[in-house]
Amino acid sequence: MRCSSFEKARRVCALLAVFTLLFAAVPPMMRAADHADAPLAAQDQGADIGDVYLFLDPNDNTKVVLIMSTQGFIVSGEHFGMSIFDPNIRYRFEIENTGDAKPDAFVDVTYSKGVGRLTGQTATIELPGGKRFTAPTTVATQEYKPNEPVVTTDPATGARFFAGVSDDPFFLDDTGANRFIASSIMNPGHPNKALLSERGGRDTYAGFNTLITAVSVPAEMLRGKSGSVIGINAVTQRHRTQTIGNNGEVQVSGDWVTVDRDGNPIVNNGLVPAARKDEYNAASTEDDAKGRFQ
Repeated sequence: MRCSSFEKARRVCALLAVFTLLFAAVPPMMRAADHADAPLAAQDQGADIGDVYLFLDPNDNTKVVLIMSTQGFIVSGEHFGMSIFDPNIRYRFEIENTGDAKPDAFVDVTYSKGVGRLTGQTATIELPGGKRFTAPTTVATQEYKPNEPVVTTDPATGARFFAGVSDDPFFLDDTGANRFIASSIMNPGHPNKALLSERGGRDTYAGFNTLITAVSVPAEMLRGKSGSVIGINAVTQRHRTQTIGNNGEVQVSGDWVTVDRDGNPIVNNGLVPAARKDEYNAASTEDDAKGRFQ
């Protein structure tokens, strides 16, 4: 089995290296991210996807690890009251295994209400085929040494789960990169490459934490009936209507709608015009395959 981004979507964004990990001994890697990629996502940090990862479990190659980071730029060891997964969000991994750019299977994670600090949350993990289990999150701390990660194994399926605060694994000089992109727009074909190095390679993400949702599942759960290629796309979704009452309770209704999405890295950050970034996040991989943002 090997993994790639959605095949038709690749043709739409052919100029971009795809976030692809092959099920092979030495998988090629693409490092890019999606932090604060659109106005709506930037104003809804709980739903803001930072990175998405898909790879074979190095300890057991019959398992596939799916990781989604959200809510970036949490100051390490300072704001442990911000280390709360939003209970009104569905954190969804979309799996495409038939080559038509339409998701065929899902791994969904939702969280119980949380207050942060010394109290954890309970995650509900729904796997393909209707299988479900629950697991606790790892409680954040302000101590110099973090708590040991709590990893839960579901005895019925062998799936494993972790959720909690982690150092943001992405690194980039955002200012240098943004200035480089601006120079590319102003001087097509002749970007100023010096803008990438003149600041000495400062890491914008150094010292910041992010929230990690990680699931390890049997590869057979994701494989299609024919062929060996699967695609991954991650979305954060809210109910269409969300109302805050006088007592602070949140009432939700309506279908799930997507706030942020990430499959091919840095497509929205680097390629989609500013005025269409929210539109891109609200769209689907099927829209990509049809050339809506070509």
